[in-house]
Amino acid sequence: MQRLRAVLSFILWEFGPLIALLALSAAFGLKVAIAGTIALIAVDSARRLWLGISFTRIYLLSSGLAVVFGTIDILSQTPFMLKYEAVITNVVTGMAFVVGSQGDKPMLQEIAEQRGQVFPDRADIRHFFRLFTLLWAAYFFLKAGIYLWLGAILPMPRALLLRSIIGGVSLGLMIAVSVTQGRRLFFLCRWLGLLPVVETARDQ
Repeated sequence: MQRLRAVLSFILWEFGPLIALLALSAAFGLKVAIAGTIALIAVDSARRLWLGISFTRIYLLSSGLAVVFGTIDILSQTPFMLKYEAVITNVVTGMAFVVGSQGDKPMLQEIAEQRGQVFPDRADIRHFFRLFTLLWAAYFFLKAGIYLWLGAILPMPRALLLRSIIGGVSLGLMIAVSVTQGRRLFFLCRWLGLLPVVETARDQ
């Protein structure tokens, strides 16, 4: 239960702008949604600065996407981005994860450490998180392809319904696997020879 609360808290704070945009848009329309989302970002940014909480790459991405796509929709005569917004969002998110896999610490390792987890400074661990971050990128690219295909073959209301179901269920599964199966996936990758061989104290 404590781990579940930690995961829900992480989703709420890191993806808050996108969650707010979707919820407010469904309840009150785009104008209220974009105004409320910008207000949320401003308040949360002030909170992070006041408490010394860092701005993670995933938070900056979700904030940027919420503002950009919300603004495009509200400036349009009709919400023409509705059909392709989720496709573009997933492609951009996937690209962000590809970029986030690089650097001293891959993005998922950075996220895990901000949730209080501590990892040894080892090449195999960094490589595992790099592979795991790229797996998340592949997930978003695959979802973008499915959304594009659904939009091409189905009427918009049905495509949107299936999109919401597929997106919600698949994202929940990805988060559940990431939170509960990370250790097993690490040993699986090591068994498959996907990680560099590192001599640990246990091996000596």
